[in-house]
Amino acid sequence: MKVNNNQTPNKMKKIALILTGLGFCLLSQAEKSVKNFYFSGYKAIFIPSDTFRIEVGHPDLGIQESKEGTLSFTLKDANGPMPKDVVRIYTNDVSRISMTYSELLADKPLIVDSLCLSATAGSKGMINVKAKYLQVSAGGGSQLTIKGETDILDCTTKGNSSVNTNELKAKKKKCKELGTN
Repeated sequence: MKVNNNQTPNKMKKIALILTGLGFCLLSQAEKSVKNFYFSGYKAIFIPSDTFRIEVGHPDLGIQESKEGTLSFTLKDANGPMPKDVVRIYTNDVSRISMTYSELLADKPLIVDSLCLSATAGSKGMINVKAKYLQVSAGGGSQLTIKGETDILDCTTKGNSSVNTNELKAKKKKCKELGTN
């Protein structure tokens, strides 16, 4: 019986092409657009972009998971000064950003329909936004600066926190400070 040795390399090429295609499919699923984000111990930089993409400085330092429509980034080691790593989010579609021990930077305007921003546990940051509705809450010594414009701003602070809206144009602004118990 005679074996054609040319068939083996062709089979290997086909298998390699199939595996490569499968890899691209899995990567595209991982890069599926997400609207809700949670950060704990990270510096989150939002960059307006038509193409959704995420870059994590040191993925091994934290846990990244998607649960119930929210993509979360949580450091494994929460001791010491924060933030310890950087996440860059390239997107034009954000609905919710929640932060604990984190820093936010979005110096180019994020143009969204509505945005809910929540900062706790000494989080800080600056966001430039253009939204119809903007809800901001800061607690636990968090410091936020909001720039841009919105039709409606609903803002709440608690626990020695502040939200600076001096550079935000709002048609309707409702801000309240809750007492600490």
